Amino acid sequence: MITIGIVDNDRFALPMLDMPLTDIPGPEICRRVRAASADIVVLGITSYSLDHYRQLAIDAGAQGLIAKSVTPKELAEAMRNVLVRPFPGFPTTEQAHGSIVSASARRPRTLSKREREVLGLYADNYSTA
Repeated sequence: MITIGIVDNDRFALPMLDMPLTDIPGPEICRRVRAASADIVVLGITSYSLDHYRQLAIDAGAQGLIAKSVTPKELAEAMRNVLVRPFPGFPTTEQAHGSIVSASARRPRTLSKREREVLGLYADNYSTA
């Protein structure tokens, strides 16, 4: 995925992830970035309720979350602040990386027999609709 590749190449000092992306949601991109790096600060952004995405952003390893409706001045201030320290209640990059890595280590790496069967059915054009 291009987003992950860009972040992996350290081309950006502060990736800002739109939380409700359709192809891959912002929290999933954040989780992937965080699993790969303990150094990159990630800031989530959304036009939806911050309350809705706050815990998702924290769990995904972001260092902050802001509304799209902020002024340019508020955005610049939020960006400066999050590069110094996480927003209140958000983990540091190191804490988040440790949590994501240990959670993925506990996660099963293989699909169950039933999961493989269901995926096979989807591959054969069956659906739940």
